[in-house]
Amino acid sequence: MEILNRQIKALSISKINEGSIGFITNDIKDVIPGTDKPIWFNVLGDPNILEELVKNVVAKGNTIEFEYNNGVVGSLRLISKPQEKKSDKFDDMTNFEALLDAAHKEFCDKLNIKTELIQVDFDKKRAVFSATVSIEYGEEKVRVFTAHGDAEGIGSKMIEPHFMRMAETRAIARALRWATNNAKVAVEETTEVPKTE
Repeated sequence: MEILNRQIKALSISKINEGSIGFITNDIKDVIPGTDKPIWFNVLGDPNILEELVKNVVAKGNTIEFEYNNGVVGSLRLISKPQEKKSDKFDDMTNFEALLDAAHKEFCDKLNIKTELIQVDFDKKRAVFSATVSIEYGEEKVRVFTAHGDAEGIGSKMIEPHFMRMAETRAIARALRWATNNAKVAVEETTEVPKTE
């Protein structure tokens, strides 16, 4: 019997209701001999217990210690969870700067951006803008992408006075996402602004 200390790379819970979960590790030694295929460490047990293991111990990125004996995993123990970076929640997002840069690189001088104020309420600090991104293809062909952006009740006291510009930026960001085929939400479209470290 071996006692292994490993970080979990991936987890399979598709058969948890049948009493089985599996995981692979980041360790390069954990491969099937003579191949580069990872070993799946399977854990068998009551589905309710397995659900608790997945919730508290066996999760992607966690480092765990477990017994391993002739293909059987036993006695799992959590060693550590990965440290969450402050910016982790923004990793699957883009931002206005990146979108504008990508559009200029892809479309060069064929890119046009036009905005229009649709609605404004100065008392409520609320604005709605429409943005149109158009890309010229030849003399008469133009692709057009239109989107809207609004701003009201912005949480940041620093940005709140600039609600009109925020609404316009949000509209442009959405239109640029359509034009550049980018499905990631722009940080500027959300109510949160990432903190710089």
